[in-house]
Amino acid sequence: MAVKTNKMPTSSSDASSPNASSPDAATGKIWDIPLRLFHWLLMFAVIGAIISSKTANWFWHEKMGLTVLGLIGFRIIWGFIGTDHARFSRFPLSPGRVIQYIRLRLAGDRTYTPGHAPTGAWATIILLAVLGAMAGFGTMANNDILFEGPLAAWVGTFTNTATYWHRVLERVLFAALIAHLAAMLTYRIWLKINLVPAMVTGGKDDKAKPFSRRHQMLGVALLLVMVAGAQTLGLLGERYYF
Repeated sequence: MAVKTNKMPTSSSDASSPNASSPDAATGKIWDIPLRLFHWLLMFAVIGAIISSKTANWFWHEKMGLTVLGLIGFRIIWGFIGTDHARFSRFPLSPGRVIQYIRLRLAGDRTYTPGHAPTGAWATIILLAVLGAMAGFGTMANNDILFEGPLAAWVGTFTNTATYWHRVLERVLFAALIAHLAAMLTYRIWLKINLVPAMVTGGKDDKAKPFSRRHQMLGVALLLVMVAGAQTLGLLGERYYF
């Protein structure tokens, strides 16, 4: 008579493995959930700010601009307390690394390394700086007729300087966005690497440190608090939405 036995699991996904048994870990990802949320919310906020500016919808322009400000604030903080690839300390920013990376790419090297490439790291820093400065100046800017930022009345004549730089940085932003899109197309067409899916799914990196779910929940909470806090600036000053 055959005796039925229960076969113990032996795969890497066995319940005895640390990752499977721990309810507080997620492994094999490059980008954490807070960073992915930041990326897509920032994209929509920037697009919304541009459209509302060109259509003179100042109510939504302010909302989108303050959203950008809150998101940039989150990203700066997350760059110090976030997960491994999100931290600024992991950014390969040295000139030597950048030059070496460009030389390898021009020589036909298509090796993909998870995380920020040297050029991508610099692009991230530049975009954060431009968007942060633009949103910050926007809170103090005015258009002399229909609208002024929530802090414009608090800074006196500096509002004119803020308005000037807000407009100048608009051109810089457009140039940076075009360069960003060109880089992504270069990766896709020349290097055969599609960067978009990783920012949706988190990507895959078998060497990545486990993501603590508590850490990610903290990140999402921080993101929401920063965006909500930035929106409260809209309660300051007079509103002009004609």
